Amino acid sequence: MASGFRLTRKDTRKLQDLVRTSPEKADAALRKMAEEMVSDIKLSFNTSPPGRTYTRGGVTHVASVEGYPPNVDIGTLRASIGWSPDGRLRYLVHDGVEYGIHLEEGTEHMGPRPFMGPAFEARRRTFAQFLRDEGLI
Repeated sequence: MASGFRLTRKDTRKLQDLVRTSPEKADAALRKMAEEMVSDIKLSFNTSPPGRTYTRGGVTHVASVEGYPPNVDIGTLRASIGWSPDGRLRYLVHDGVEYGIHLEEGTEHMGPRPFMGPAFEARRRTFAQFLRDEGLI
């Protein structure tokens, strides 16, 4: 085994018990997490250092910097972010514009301005604490 490498396994028994014994509480917790993620994503906009400044349609916009969430131009992307149920104990957090994926992942002409991925990663890291705070595990 390589030095510094450690394989860990998560114990999911408490979570499985919650889903089995209190599916309505598990569902409410997941719904709350989806709502909070939408809020986190929307709040991340305009946190980029200033990038290139340009004028379009008589309005000046300060672009975001690669690697940071987008700065708001007219607000369509930010307003389109939401969540929806997608079956039992499953919620989707999504944007409602075609260009959102181009900002998230970048294009051949522009580096990524991730806004979904960082929010998901932050919530993944704190999921167990979230369930403890909610009194569920």
